[in-house]
Amino acid sequence: MDPIERLKYRKAMKRYEQLGAVRFQKVVFAVERIKFKVIKKLFPNFIMHYDRICDRKKRRLLRKSKTEQERRQIIQDTQFEKMAMRKELNQEQNRNYHMSKKHPTEIYPYLEWNKRIHRNGLMKNGVLIPFLIAGSIAHIPGCLPLLIWECISAGINFECVNIQNYSMARYKLVEERLKRQEEQRRQEAIKEYYEASAVIGKQMEKKEDLPSFDEIIDSVENREQLRQLKKLLLKETQDRGLELVGGNQKCV
Repeated sequence: MDPIERLKYRKAMKRYEQLGAVRFQKVVFAVERIKFKVIKKLFPNFIMHYDRICDRKKRRLLRKSKTEQERRQIIQDTQFEKMAMRKELNQEQNRNYHMSKKHPTEIYPYLEWNKRIHRNGLMKNGVLIPFLIAGSIAHIPGCLPLLIWECISAGINFECVNIQNYSMARYKLVEERLKRQEEQRRQEAIKEYYEASAVIGKQMEKKEDLPSFDEIIDSVENREQLRQLKKLLLKETQDRGLELVGGNQKCV
């Protein structure tokens, strides 16, 4: 990255920070911790219900698919969504705000997606607030509470967009280094866990749903696959602080 572009991103970060990005991010993380604790305590079957929602969406999309390639992509996207939610719940971290150590470049599309959602919400607030102000002045019942809510919502949406802008600028400053590190880790993982990855990949291709641990173990064909699989599982357990969630011990 050339010095002028680097300076541009640094100035942008400083501007977003002055608008409250870092302070509000602390609030977001505090809410995030509470959210996951509530889900785990009050909704122990959350993953099962989330899987059902994913499966309903998958069936709807499969009915519209026209080629085998489209069908395969829909199934893979659904498997990814299920695994991503399990990872969020295990690590108690939302993928929109936390960078993966193994795949750090994955976060940028999530930042863009999250920014788009809150930007659309901010536009909706901008449309509704003038009407609610007029309604409140005219003493129309219910307008004042709605106005207060829309103003709070607008503040939250603004700060969430600001956080994403800050995070995107921060990411761009280190993007080249992150890509190099990710590729290096990928090559190391291929070298170290190729046989284990082949076993898991084969099971993922066979099924529309996520394979269970028993199904993966049953498909092991030699000692090297078993050794790598055990090593991979231990590493993932250490990296994630893994805690199995879901009714049938699905692969996460």
